[in-house]
Amino acid sequence: MHTWSQRRLPITVICVTDGEAACPEISDLALIRRQELTCALRELGATRARVVRLQIADGNVAKYESALTDAICRPLLPHSILAAPFELDGHPDHDAAGRAALVAARRRDAECVRFPIWSWHQETPNLRSQPDARRFALNVHALEAKQRAMSQFRSQLTDRPGGAIVPAHVLEYFSRPYEVFLL
Repeated sequence: MHTWSQRRLPITVICVTDGEAACPEISDLALIRRQELTCALRELGATRARVVRLQIADGNVAKYESALTDAICRPLLPHSILAAPFELDGHPDHDAAGRAALVAARRRDAECVRFPIWSWHQETPNLRSQPDARRFALNVHALEAKQRAMSQFRSQLTDRPGGAIVPAHVLEYFSRPYEVFLL
């Protein structure tokens, strides 16, 4: 997003859920996550990004996959680039969002690039078997912006009963000077 925003290209962020079920012990987690996203977008220089909130209940995305596909299609222009979670990521909401994005991209003649999240941590065979993985190099400014943006998601990074949602060793995958996208 940093690279895209530096080029003054339009960005739309579709928030499928607010991740509100991830930590039942944290009251107002949906609000906290929304605030964290705003701060992260600022760190990425993407303050002009359009944010669309679908408010699908966390953990229930697969039940609304068809509606999600339609919602993704609305702002998607032909020949756009859609970045979405890897449809075999190993998290049910990520998987459903990834499948919906693939269908939406086909419908709108757009390119869908998918990014792994949990599959890095789980080292799933699904990730290793992807033939069209590509690296997108991050310059030093983009990498620094990414790190600052990620640090805004404190609700996922700080210790809580059972440990942080995203433990330190998983964050290592996101500190590399490149992103990996599946084409």
